[in-house]
Formats: sequence, C-alpha cells, structure tokens
Amino acid sequence: MKDFREVRTRASVFPIIILCLILVSTSAAADPPSEQTGRIGVSFWPGANLALGAGAEAIGIGQTGFLGAEYRLSSLPLFIGADAYYGQAAIVNTGAISSFSGFGVVGARIPIAPRARLLANAFIGAGFNTLSFDSEDRDDVSQLSIGYGTTVGLEVPLTEIFAVGLRAGYLAHANTYNGLLVSAGTVISLPRIERSPRPPREPDTPLAPEPIVATDVPSGASLRVGDVRFDSIFPVFYGYYDQNPIGTATVQNRGTTAVRDISIRLHVPRFMDMPRTQNVPRSLDPGEQVEIELYALMNEEILRVTEGTRVSVQLEVAYTTGDEADRYSLDGSLEVLNRNAMTWDDDRKAASFVTARDPVVLSLARNVASVVRASGFDAINLNVRTAIALTEAITLHGVNYVIDPTSPYAELSGQPHAVDFLQFPRETLEYRAGDCDDLSILYAALLEAVGIPAAFITVPGHIYVAFSTGLSQAQAQRIFSRADEIIIQDDIAWIPVEATILNEGFLQAWQMGARQWREHSVRGQAEIYPIAEAWDVYPAVGLPDSPPSIAAVSPQALEANYYRQLTRFVDREIFPQVSRLRTLITQSDNDPRHINRLGVLYARHGLDDRARQEFSRIADRTPPYPSALINLGNLEFLARDIHQALDYYERAQRLAPDNPVVLLAIARCHHEMENYGFVAHSYNRLKEINPDLAEEFSYLDFRGEEARRAAQVAEMVSRVVWDEE
Repeated sequence: MKDFREVRTRASVFPIIILCLILVSTSAAADPPSEQTGRIGVSFWPGANLALGAGAEAIGIGQTGFLGAEYRLSSLPLFIGADAYYGQAAIVNTGAISSFSGFGVVGARIPIAPRARLLANAFIGAGFNTLSFDSEDRDDVSQLSIGYGTTVGLEVPLTEIFAVGLRAGYLAHANTYNGLLVSAGTVISLPRIERSPRPPREPDTPLAPEPIVATDVPSGASLRVGDVRFDSIFPVFYGYYDQNPIGTATVQNRGTTAVRDISIRLHVPRFMDMPRTQNVPRSLDPGEQVEIELYALMNEEILRVTEGTRVSVQLEVAYTTGDEADRYSLDGSLEVLNRNAMTWDDDRKAASFVTARDPVVLSLARNVASVVRASGFDAINLNVRTAIALTEAITLHGVNYVIDPTSPYAELSGQPHAVDFLQFPRETLEYRAGDCDDLSILYAALLEAVGIPAAFITVPGHIYVAFSTGLSQAQAQRIFSRADEIIIQDDIAWIPVEATILNEGFLQAWQMGARQWREHSVRGQAEIYPIAEAWDVYPAVGLPDSPPSIAAVSPQALEANYYRQLTRFVDREIFPQVSRLRTLITQSDNDPRHINRLGVLYARHGLDDRARQEFSRIADRTPPYPSALINLGNLEFLARDIHQALDYYERAQRLAPDNPVVLLAIARCHHEMENYGFVAHSYNRLKEINPDLAEEFSYLDFRGEEARRAAQVAEMVSRVVWDEE
C-alpha cells in the first residue's frame, strides 16, 4: 500500500528545489549582468490544482510542479520550450492520483510596465497517470493519456537573469483528470555564452617581394635579367600601374659583344589582356648594366580579388647578339592584395574608392537631387541644399558610424606601409555601417554623382569631407553668417562636413568639420585634397560585380527630413537679419516697410508660411500695403496658382498703377495664360518706366513654345521680383 503521507513527502521536495534555484540565480546575479539577457531560460512553477467536473467532489486540492526550458525568439516576444510536469492529489476514501507528463510549450512574454511582463502559454503532450489505492488488496493502476492546457500570468524581473511570477490556467489529461491550475514560480534567463572577442589583428603588411633569381636565366645567355622584384599589387589601383612601376629588374650584358634589339615583355595571366612591353635600352655594350622599372596594364578582372593571393608572372626576354637572335622567359610570382586594400602613404589614394558612377550611387544621388529641385528654397545655394538632402538620405538608409577594430584610420594613417581595408560606397550602403574613411568615401561619391565637387580633409588620425559651394570668397562671405566655418581654396568656398555624425544633422556635422579644420590648420596639420585632382593620379574604378539590391529611400520621408534640416539651416543663417528687422518693427510701431522686408527675407529663403504671415499683416490693413499684395501674389505665382496671383497683382495695381514690379507681374500672369494682348499692354508700359527690368524678362516679347524655351534658358520660370518698398 502506498501511504498518502509518502506522496506528501515527495511533494516536500518542491520547496527545496525552489530554494536551490533562488540561490543559483542570486549567485549568478552577483556577477555583472551581460549587455543582453540570453535567449535560453529555465523555469520552475510549483502550485496547486483544483479538480473540475465529475471528479470535483472526490478529488481534493492537489500539488503540481512544472520544470521547463525555453528558447526565446529574437524578432518576436514569443518562446518555445518543453516542460516536465508532476502532479498529485488525494482521492477521498480511496488513495491518490499522480501524473508524470512531458509537454511542448508555445508562449508569449509581453512587457506591460518597466518591471512587469504579461505571460501566456499553451501546452500539449503525453504522460502517465497513476491511481494509488490505500487498500493493500488493490494494485496501483497506470494509464497513458494526452495532456493539454493553457495558463496566463504576470512575471516580475528582479534582476536581469532572475524573475518571479504568478499564473493560473487550465490543465487536463484526457479521460482522467481536468481542473484549474494556480502556481507561483521562478524563471532564470541563462546568460548568453560569450566568446572572448577576437583580438585586433595587426595591420597587414605586403609580403616581402620574391625576386626571380639569376639561376632562372639560361647559362648560355649573353643578356642577363636578374634581381627582379615586384611590389604588392593593390587591385583598386590597377589603372595606376600603367604609368607607375610595379617592380624593378637589372639588365646586364655579360657577353663579349654588344647586345642589340633588346625586348622585355611582362605578363600576368588572367589580369592582363596582353603582355606589356617594357622601356629598355635598345642595346648594351659588353659588361654594361642598367636597372629598369616594370609596368603592367591590368584589366578590371583584378577587382574580383576579395582575398589576397599570389599569382604567376612571366618575363619574356628577347635580344640579338651579332647575327643570332635569342630569347628566354622567366617565371615568378607577385602578391595581389584584396580589392579593398590600401596604404595611407598618399591620402589621395582614397579617391580611387569614390565611385561616383556606380549605378547604386547614381540611383540614390539622383533621386535625392530630384527631391531637392522640386522642394523650392531656390534662394539657398543649390550645393548646400543638395548636401543637406544627401545627409538625410544616408541617415534614412540606416548607415551608422562603426569603428573598425581591425583597421582604424587613426592608427593606420600614421603607418604609411600598413594595409587598411576601405569599403566601396555600394558596400557601405549594403552593410549600413562604416568607419570614418568609409563614410567619407560614401558621402564624397554621392556629392560627385550629382556634380558637386568634393574633397577629402585629413587631420592627424582622422579623415572627413568638404564640398564646394561654387561661390567665390566674397560671395560666400555675403551669404553665410559664419565666415570661420568656410574653407577658402583658390578663391572658392568649401564647406567641411564631419561624416561620422551625419545622423546628428547637417549643421552639427558642418560645425564639427569646421572646428577640426580651425584647430589643425593653424598648426599646419590639415590638408584638403579635391577628389577631381586626386582622380588624375588615382582614378576611380568600376566594380565588375552586379550591383546589390539597395532599398530606395522613401521620397516622403526624405522630403520631410530635408525640409526640417533646411529650415534649421535657414533659421541660423538669417537670425541676425530677422533680429534686426524685428527690432525695427517694434521701434517703429509696426512700420509696414519693415514688416514687408521681413516677409521678403523669409520668402527669399523658402519660408513661405512665415512670409505669408508677415505679408498678410499689412495686406489686410485699410488701406492695404501695395508691396505686401504684390509679394503675396508672388507666393501664389511660385505655387503656380496664376489666377490667384493675378488677383493680388490687380489689387496692388489699383493702389500703385505704375509700380514697375506690379506691371511685370501682371504681364507674366497674362503670358502664362496666353493673353498676349494684355501682356503687351503691361509690358510696353514697363519698358517705358523701367527698361532695365523689362530687358531681364525679354521672353515676354515672345509667344508660345518659343517664349517658354527662352524663359527656361534664362532661368526665369521660377524667378519672381520681390517688392521691398
């Protein structure tokens, strides 16, 4: 007979297990928690069950316990797992029923507060149910049955790895038992197994050249080619080696008569379409020796090398001694590094990675340029507007600054022969990450792709970008509020941009770039290398691989972010003028001239809403201020609402009939509507009053398509004349 007290003794093991789990978890929690809780967890849920249905009166409150393991999905708040279940309950006047089961579990853990998670699961499995009798005359009975159930509850994490909780639910074993389940338990998240980080590799250095030794020369040859040494080949500079040597060799006449018609050809199979004839003396006297440089015209196949390798190289030697022609060949090898390899002995080399014509780069850059041209703000320098939009496009694409622990620029730039790993722009877009040189290369490529000259700036341990505004020093100083944030090179104003903080906004990147230039240029430690000039020596290459599929940036998101950043830029630039005009407005008791000038300032910088607000203040007066009506009409004209613009202009003309600006504006509206008789009436009067202004808009003398072409050529389509009286 199985005494019920023995069952209770078995159940008393539960508190001991709970205590052990708490001790283990507390010990683990004493160590500094990992940055991210592991995906694997173990749990123990002791509790009680209450029978339902027909067995409710016969079966008392029982004890249960779940011991489980779970795996948490990384992308969803779900987990899967397995539970081992034990439960027992007394049967009135009969004995006890106990269950051992295994369940597969699917569940969810959803945060509902900083220190609370909603827990829910469902489980199904199978196990044995055993009925134990108090009477010695009856044997225990066991039965295999399907089990299933579900629970919901609340879980409270006490540390990163240890949590406690309560849950309730329903549990059933088919044809045997079913009831309510209530339990309290612990969940331990096992720390993620951390592998020790890979130690940073030492900077790569090219392998030592392996000379072709003299023993390779036939013993009877009069002309000896020896001491042949090759430098390591950098695939990205494959075009560079046509004009710059890849190695050297000595050529010696060791015979007793002159050697003539000397020819040496170099060939690297696979990476050269044909052997390259070297520049050598046509003849050598007996005993004469010269050193020659070796050149190679390589093909773009070398850009497929993604891991460094050694390749064979052949030298074909031909010459004439007396009347006898001789020839032989030498076989050797040279090292070809991976296509992302570069050394920083010349900072201009990075220009070879600026692949502005890469299809991926062109697609992104031109989409950005189309958004810029369609968004107004024509008063702002186009190069600045485009640079701001490109900054936002990079940010929206999700490109982040990540220091490369294996080849940081700060270290390798001071080691001219150490090999760095640079990413091509398409790779940075694909990986969505790069260090300072990678992000600078990407930004420079996007700028160049839309015709904006870019340059690399190098300071000790760092590289970043500048772009040309296309403005002279005098023009830039009139336009920009901070002359100390501009770099002047050959009377052209350049704007420096720190590529590693593009996600903080264009203004921050500009200010950081300018500060670094100021700090280092005064010490003679800053250099600027225009990309176009660097390409003359280190031309950009086109990767032979098919371009990766890069998701397009949302035009709507780009336009919204671009508008926000451009507004910040405009606010900063015009703040001194806005402040001065607002002071004048206050001091003059709202003089409409100053209000109108403030509106014009906003309008010229693309802040149409602010401009409209200022113009409306004085256009709604009695009588209205004519210049404000003209300028409100200009806003409608730029918005292509020609009829509304004409209404404003005609109201202004009734107040100021011979105002040259309103005469021009009315003529333009009628020209848009092809009312050429009205055009002639207003435009001829303008010629009498202000012939110079009329000459600027001479397209008004033409009609139809001819007039439209003339206006487009003169860039008058999107230009208005603001009235600042």
